[in-house]
Amino acid sequence: MAFSHIASKTAAATAVLAAAGLFAATPALADPQVLQFGQMAELSSMGGTIDYTVIDLLPSGHNDGIWYSDVTAKGVSGNATPNIADFNARAVNSSTYAVMKGNQTDGLPEGPLPLGSPVTGRIYFDVRNGTNPDSVVYRDAGGTDKVVWKS
Repeated sequence: MAFSHIASKTAAATAVLAAAGLFAATPALADPQVLQFGQMAELSSMGGTIDYTVIDLLPSGHNDGIWYSDVTAKGVSGNATPNIADFNARAVNSSTYAVMKGNQTDGLPEGPLPLGSPVTGRIYFDVRNGTNPDSVVYRDAGGTDKVVWKS
C-alpha cells in the first residue's frame, strides 16, 4: 500500500511539472536572414567576423550529383577564419546537404583571411540521389540557420 501511495504522489508531481513546462516561456528562435544570391551577410564565428557573399548555386555539369557555390569572404575583424563546414545546400523539400570536406584547389580558403581583402572560392555539395537544392544555408555550430541565400 505504501508503495502505491508513493507512486501516485510521484505521478501527480510529474504531471504538475510537465504542465508547468508547457506553460513556461520559451525563448523564441530568431528566423534566419534570407538573402538573394549575390547579397552579403556579416557573420561572426571562430573569433572573427567575415562578410560572406554566396554568388550562386549550380550543378557541376558532369551529371554526377555534385553542386557548387562560388563564395566571396572578406575578413572584417579579429581572427577571421572561414568555417566551411557551416555551409549547407538545401532543397525546397528541406533536404539538406553538407558541404564536401577537403581542400579543393579552387575552394574557399580554410585559413585566416587578410582583413579587408576579399577572396573567392568554391564550396561543393554532394547531392547524388537527392532533390536538387535551391538555396545555400549558413548554420552555426549549434545547427541554427543564420543566413539563407536563394534566387
